[in-house]
Amino acid sequence: MNQGMINREEPRYILDKVYRDVKWMILLPGFEIQRRPKVSEALYAVPCFFYAKLHNQNPIKAAEEFAERFNEKLREELALRDSIIERFEASNGYVNVFVDKQKLHERILKDLRDYGKSYGSYPEIGKTIVVDYCSPNIAKSLSVGHIRSTIIGQALINILKARGYDVVGINFLSDWGTQFGKLLYAFERWGDEEKFSKEPIEHLLDLYVKFHREAKENPELEEEGRAAFKRLEQGGEKERALWKRFKEGSLESFEKTVARLGVCFDHNWFESDFENKAQELTDELLTKGIAERSEGAVIIRTFEDKPPLVARKSDGTTLYASRDLASAVERLKRWKPAKLIYIVATEQNLHFANLAKALEKIGYPDILEHVRFGMVSLPEGKISTREGRVVYLDELLDEAERRAAEIISEKNTDMPADKRSEVARQVGIGAVIYADLSQDRIKDIVFDWDKMLAFEGNSAPYLQYAAVRCAKILAKAALEERNPLAALKDEDIPKIVAEIKEPESIELLMSLGWLPQAITEAAERYAPHALASSLYDLATALSRFYTQVPVLRAETDMSRVARLCLVEATGLVLRRGLELLGIETPEEM
Repeated sequence: MNQGMINREEPRYILDKVYRDVKWMILLPGFEIQRRPKVSEALYAVPCFFYAKLHNQNPIKAAEEFAERFNEKLREELALRDSIIERFEASNGYVNVFVDKQKLHERILKDLRDYGKSYGSYPEIGKTIVVDYCSPNIAKSLSVGHIRSTIIGQALINILKARGYDVVGINFLSDWGTQFGKLLYAFERWGDEEKFSKEPIEHLLDLYVKFHREAKENPELEEEGRAAFKRLEQGGEKERALWKRFKEGSLESFEKTVARLGVCFDHNWFESDFENKAQELTDELLTKGIAERSEGAVIIRTFEDKPPLVARKSDGTTLYASRDLASAVERLKRWKPAKLIYIVATEQNLHFANLAKALEKIGYPDILEHVRFGMVSLPEGKISTREGRVVYLDELLDEAERRAAEIISEKNTDMPADKRSEVARQVGIGAVIYADLSQDRIKDIVFDWDKMLAFEGNSAPYLQYAAVRCAKILAKAALEERNPLAALKDEDIPKIVAEIKEPESIELLMSLGWLPQAITEAAERYAPHALASSLYDLATALSRFYTQVPVLRAETDMSRVARLCLVEATGLVLRRGLELLGIETPEEM
């Protein structure tokens, strides 16, 4: 992990402490601390290749010298007397870090007991982050094309909160621009009040698609759309009233859909609210010399080799870029955040590069983070609202629930119908969320029902079932044994750890221990898949443990308690991790 924007506070969890101690030992830039593979006895490794290349050294020799230096420092430094690090060893250009395993395992178990359901969370660090996500266009139903921004955004909000940040989530809705003039014209010409009252978004989408199809045959319609928007800009009562209806119907539809994904925005902001503020900001930037006039327009020069940010057109109107800039300045003034994060597709790289540069010129350097993600496409091509080639998000979620219901009906014939419906919702929606978050967000996704809704392997149902399995095991135990972890006393922990000796048991305990660092990594890199990967490792470790190590039929009472502690902790951590990803865990499956 890199330190990124995370504060260097006193470590809460044992693996964080070891990481900090290793970093303190190095005290040199250019070194990365890596987690060692499971087959290694070491906990961490420090590669010396980059350092050796910079200093024209042999990496193997450099690693040997650093290992010797670190071991000497470990023996001499009082600051590390409470460290569980035992030694450093050089191996093929790496410095491997070895720790006292008994103490490591005891501390992991103690952390699990002490923090319980909040395991993996960190104290508040007194910094705010504003996250912009979802951000659809008014008068269009949410499609599969909106799913990534919405899911990634909510997961990052949950993860950043767990990492100690105050987080503000904003849905910045596009409700301004020439496209709304086109829609106003289309409604006036082809609109049906009865259809609009019953299904407003669906009818508006039909009109939008029809306008563009008609405009291909009759290009003069484009001018009609621009004229209608001009009347809207000038405050035409008829246009304003109809536009307001478009907004209200859209927002109601959006909130119902995203609620199915466990999403609730802190604030809904509208682009139109920043039309006047963008004009005021542009005037201010002209006065300060940050903006300049160019061929009748007003621009902010950002990069020598890229187009500038156009703040005002030659006809005196603002653009989305200047309204977005005004919105960003408003967020900075209101919340004074450490970061402004925008969860937006890679296609908008230039816009956010210009936005970040403009904010730097205004006086806010290194404040904007464009968290990019790959595009979602259909097998036959890119999703396009204009062409009518779209899969609605509600349709996707309905299909997910339907498929989940079929599988649950086959696997659990005794489950009552009402409960089956609820479990199908949790499993189906969870499958869709996890199918996205388990992948690196930078990758493009080709939309495919079978791939997105697979209920095998690295999937939400696999993780959900692992958590349910833990609950089933505990339910079969004696009443006083169902929460053994919380009942552990400090003096019991070394005895319990002594019973965790099978390779499968140790692997499970270590998988539990890594979760807080997975949360930190996901927060630093804005990478929910880092957390998803850690949860999958944990569920896989549980499967091996369940197959090889008897729990309720353990050889001794102490080994039974130790294994029940592992099971309880695994259930808690799986549910906690899935919750951070935005996924519910059923009580039974």
